[in-house]
Amino acid sequence: MSTLAANPSAARLAERGQDALAIGLRVAGWSATTLMATLGVVTLFFFVLGSFTIDGTMLQLDNLTSRYVAADGARQAQFQTILFSTLGIAFALIGVFRRSSLRAAFRLTGDDA
Repeated sequence: MSTLAANPSAARLAERGQDALAIGLRVAGWSATTLMATLGVVTLFFFVLGSFTIDGTMLQLDNLTSRYVAADGARQAQFQTILFSTLGIAFALIGVFRRSSLRAAFRLTGDDA
């Protein structure tokens, strides 16, 4: 007879731990997918700026890079603030559109063996 079968509270605790791990993995997957979609939106933005060509996109990225490197520290910090704020807003908006899949991550049906 196993220890878990002899002690029902230990079995419940083990089951709760497994449920927490399953939910954690689902939420991590949701977060990773949403982050990749956010980075895809940024990539699409530069592709649009480059007139839907790789050459144009690379020219736009080169222009951005040369201006960023030439800027002083305060201006670089301002650019980083704008960039991360925009990424955060994009992540939140994409998360709103994906909220039903996030809700589904917290449902435990017991059939995902």
